[in-house]
Amino acid sequence: MSNYTQFKCNGCKRDTEFLWLDATEMPDGFKLYQCMDCGCVGVKNIVEAKDVDDSDVVRCDDCAAWKFKDVSCYTCQLIGEYDANI
Repeated sequence: MSNYTQFKCNGCKRDTEFLWLDATEMPDGFKLYQCMDCGCVGVKNIVEAKDVDDSDVVRCDDCAAWKFKDVSCYTCQLIGEYDANI
């Protein structure tokens, strides 16, 4: 059993392990990763991890992104911060 989080990679499209890259500051709810299969680097919403129980996840009513049921939508928070700084 590995200690790495599994996601579906945006590069190779496989359900695979990800290495978190902590060198860059990321907004709450998002992490910078590197796919351990293809080396693709990108950003993932932590709610999309394969080990997250589906009963804890819903679609946001405002933006349709995946979010934890009992938490404010991270994507909407980012959009709101961006709009406030334009």
